[in-house]
Amino acid sequence: MRFYQKKCIFVAKLFAICNLKPMNTPLINTHDEQFLRRFRTKERVLRLSKEEVAMLQREADQGDAFAQYGYGRWLYFKNPYEGAIGEAETLFDRTRDALPDSLAAYSQMMRYGETSLTRPSDMDVEGSKLLLRQAVECGSTYAAQTDARKRIFGIYCEAEPAQVAVEIEQRIATERDSDPMWLCLLAFAYTEMDRQDDAIRCYEQALDRGEQDAYFFLATTYLQRGNMALYEEYMEEGIRQDCALCMFYQADMSEEDFNALDEAEQVRIHQAIDKRLHRGLELGDGTCAYYLWYHHYYGELGFPEDLEKAFDYLEAGIRLADTTCIKEMVTEARAGCLPPSRTLSSMEIGELALKAARYRPDDEEALSELRRVDDPAFLLRHKEEMERYWMPLFEKLPEEELDDDDGRFDAWT
Repeated sequence: MRFYQKKCIFVAKLFAICNLKPMNTPLINTHDEQFLRRFRTKERVLRLSKEEVAMLQREADQGDAFAQYGYGRWLYFKNPYEGAIGEAETLFDRTRDALPDSLAAYSQMMRYGETSLTRPSDMDVEGSKLLLRQAVECGSTYAAQTDARKRIFGIYCEAEPAQVAVEIEQRIATERDSDPMWLCLLAFAYTEMDRQDDAIRCYEQALDRGEQDAYFFLATTYLQRGNMALYEEYMEEGIRQDCALCMFYQADMSEEDFNALDEAEQVRIHQAIDKRLHRGLELGDGTCAYYLWYHHYYGELGFPEDLEKAFDYLEAGIRLADTTCIKEMVTEARAGCLPPSRTLSSMEIGELALKAARYRPDDEEALSELRRVDDPAFLLRHKEEMERYWMPLFEKLPEEELDDDDGRFDAWT
């Protein structure tokens, strides 16, 4: 079933997604926990209405620290124009002493090497950990959740899902009206401990507390159990509830299965997939961008073959920091398959490969693409980061066949 199976696994491990209130709930214009909850995940942030975003921008321009943090989060995730990420960096840096959540957001930019205006742009895992710990000590729930997620999956640390599960259980038991994200994180920990029934219970509790995106995680759990009926039921209900993660539903259908349908059903399925993918893209889901690229690239499932439009979608996925879209662009560029209107230098290809590895250091494909980068200027520019983080990981990759003395590592000498 092609790419979406990877999506089910990757998203569950990358994101702890819970949304306390429905999308149409007005933004709480107060400086409290309820306000901060709306900005702890990409999915929550991108459910904000245009009116809410405009209000945040106005208040941010007037110097309100909470609004500056919230608007920075929207800029960071939506990335609507060139320079938006830099604006977000500046807003986080400006408010990180006032808001521990902002300090945590800034630390994550350091972790992914996304800073450029307030500090060097190289990835800094150790510095990020230090700031994240400071944010936790200052009472940032977002920092605590980020730290828990990293420890569940062992992201640049030892994996300890059992210990994290105990900590979350204690928090939920003692903290009144805790952020329901904790229930999803607890479910992630239970899943890593092979306690699927307990994970399902947590997701159901998250749904009861208004967490729309738990539909996707429940669907994934039942898919892994081979229960297609419940998988489809939860995906379809998630779509009705505007869950971005569910919007790629049926987009992985094979062309053979699609062609086996009668013409009327083909039209219906195509229109439904097209509508869902565009809604998912609007909500910031990069997987939807990938499928829009794929179907326009190959002209499948009733989509017209259109290379220019296909690569527009791929670039949209890259702006949304989708690793699969980034890797695909690298692959297409190296194969010389970009449309005539688009060109990438070897330096730009290297930067994309590095970005993918930063987002997914456990992805062997991303690491292999980065290992292939041989642009001397790129290797010199990122020499310290490559030696510090990536060369040790390259050594763990399977050997690949190389031409004798191809000069690949000359830039290191």
